[in-house]
Amino acid sequence: MPFPVTIICELLGVPFEDRAEFRGWSDQVMGTVGNDTPQAALEGMTKLHAYFTALVAKRRAHPTDDLYSALVAARDNDDRLSEDELVRFGITLLVAGHETTANMLGNSVITLLERPDAWQRLLDDPAAVPGAVEELLRFVPLGSGAGFPRIATEDVQVGNAQVKEGDALLVVVSSANRDESVYPNSGELDVDREVGQHMQFGHGIHFCLGSQLARMELHVALAAVLRRMPGLRLVEPVEFRKGSLVRGPIRLRVSW
Repeated sequence: MPFPVTIICELLGVPFEDRAEFRGWSDQVMGTVGNDTPQAALEGMTKLHAYFTALVAKRRAHPTDDLYSALVAARDNDDRLSEDELVRFGITLLVAGHETTANMLGNSVITLLERPDAWQRLLDDPAAVPGAVEELLRFVPLGSGAGFPRIATEDVQVGNAQVKEGDALLVVVSSANRDESVYPNSGELDVDREVGQHMQFGHGIHFCLGSQLARMELHVALAAVLRRMPGLRLVEPVEFRKGSLVRGPIRLRVSW
């Protein structure tokens, strides 16, 4: 079980011993169990909704020192969330808090192992890991597609295309992160690149609220892998999941 699950459970106040159940439901929702039908996704979401509805009742009766108890208080004392928003917020935080970071860690390790010079660069200078994480976030696609459609609220010019108010757009973040006008030689991984802004966490009001937690987890985990297994290497070609919302390997067989 990847350690991001431990962290998000502790922050939210979700019992860690329930991880096998909610991880399975999360896999159904994200389409990662080989049965990516709408019915399977709906079943997983229904079970997660029931789980968090029950957790709300528990935290309401017996609040603890965790984020979900604080959210319940925001609902009950400040009327800042509806009951449905409270439940759905918990589901979103739990699923997004482990699926994305765990898969990004696996994708990052694969990317570095396929580039021995980059792996060796980080072995030689562990202080370069935080900068390398930003480059990996830029370089490695995490979403398996364009994600949710965006609706234009006004007429706007995008490159050579005129977008009209009300038009639906599919935004490919991985393409923006390979923009040659922003990142020279964007198709190459350069762990010493001064990345600056990238789009992996979104932008504006939709910027990922867990971005700093994700960065910290990736820093700690990647540094630990480099320190403990400097001779890590792939032992078979990597096969990536199909039909999942988040890109990641089916399995990652290595030796060291």
